[in-house]
Amino acid sequence: MIAYRNTEFGVERIEDGASTFIHEDPAHPAWREFQAWRGQGYEPGSRVERPNFLDTPAVMKLWVIGAGGYGREVFSMTRSARGCDREWTFAGFLNDVPDALDLFPDLPRIHGDTSYEPQPGDVFVCAIGDAAGRRAVAERFKGRGAKFLTLIQNTACVSPSAVIGEGVIIEPFTGIGANCRIGDFSIVLGHVIISHDVIIGDFAQVSPFACLLGRVSVGEDAFIASHAVVLPGIKIGAGATVGAGSVVVKDVPDGATVFGVPARQIQ
Repeated sequence: MIAYRNTEFGVERIEDGASTFIHEDPAHPAWREFQAWRGQGYEPGSRVERPNFLDTPAVMKLWVIGAGGYGREVFSMTRSARGCDREWTFAGFLNDVPDALDLFPDLPRIHGDTSYEPQPGDVFVCAIGDAAGRRAVAERFKGRGAKFLTLIQNTACVSPSAVIGEGVIIEPFTGIGANCRIGDFSIVLGHVIISHDVIIGDFAQVSPFACLLGRVSVGEDAFIASHAVVLPGIKIGAGATVGAGSVVVKDVPDGATVFGVPARQIQ
């Protein structure tokens, strides 16, 4: 049986448990089929609210935690990410090294360190590249009641059926397919392709131009380097590393490092 429901940017077609996103395009057969369905007196279901996509007219203050190389990269994203200047405005950097931006006079200054106490109207993004450091700082702020934003670049394409965790950062020109699940505080860098039904654990990182094909599972704190390809159904263990340019054809154990074509364990 076919059903439809509204999404943020169009309509989702649901059939046999699978979902497809449909844009409004009178020339496309799927859109014409949707209109014919409505012509029979049906109406699409209401939009499903996804967690951590802030939807409020109130303008909040966004703090970027971390002012290293990745912090500067994330700051650039705040100029064009979803919700910019409508749901939130950039407030400043928080960093434990107070002079980290001294060589970058065009950037905003560092306002405080990671002992900062969240104030009403504050939201945060943790721009620390190292998974262990990101976890430690995020948990510290969460213990103080901090709310973390999911930061998504406008040019990223995220399926309406994907579930994106708290504090996730999704960079430009990335695609995330149907029914994916991205864990809390994971980082998906630019030009990444994540196919359908992929599960990524908390605090993982997927680097530029990597490709995770259907039903891949990536454990917590795992690191997928640039241009790596993980074939369908493969499991990457917690804390594992996949080297740059590798093609992963079999499961990777927890904590292992694999590299090559095909990828072999080197550590």
